[in-house]
Amino acid sequence: MSDDQKHKTVGVSFPPELRQRAADRARGLGLSFSKYVTLCVEAEVNGKPPQLVMENLLPPGVAPLNLEAAVEEGSDYGAMKAASIGFEDDVEEILKQEDICYSRFAQVAHLRTDFLLQQVDPVSGRTRRIALECKYNVRNRATVTLGQCIILKSLPGVDAVMLCVPYLKHFDTHLRDTFAQQGIPVVTPDTLSPELEALMEAAPAAQ
Repeated sequence: MSDDQKHKTVGVSFPPELRQRAADRARGLGLSFSKYVTLCVEAEVNGKPPQLVMENLLPPGVAPLNLEAAVEEGSDYGAMKAASIGFEDDVEEILKQEDICYSRFAQVAHLRTDFLLQQVDPVSGRTRRIALECKYNVRNRATVTLGQCIILKSLPGVDAVMLCVPYLKHFDTHLRDTFAQQGIPVVTPDTLSPELEALMEAAPAAQ
């Protein structure tokens, strides 16, 4: 097969300055100008490197997305989300075993709580409502959880708030003390039942 059959000449327009820079670059690499342009086009079409086009298509000042990093972060988030849901499922099993009346993902004013527990006071006939929040990852954004618990505790229709975590070992001691100062018990699955029973007895029933 002749060179004429292998390649086809096409008209490409370059600004003079870019044409000169490209020609100098090709010469420095020991390539003809046409071969240099062909290699650049082949590299972009084959996806190496994608930023060759991306950087010129994005608005000024916007960095191209790192797809590899995005996939890695998405994988980590998905795994953590699955573990978090699994932890909530374990907590729900405890509530079922204790025969506690509850609603999962309950709406309380403008917020949602993982579990809203309800118990009727046998003396007054009034209902106690306790918001039970679950946090699987105690090392990440625990202060956000603290804020949510404080807000929940202040809402009408919530008599008390409790936080359940998988373990206390890596939970910041100062942060745990702050939960305690706010009257929000922090428990683990092993201590959930007795702590919950005590909290239900101590919490005043809603009017």
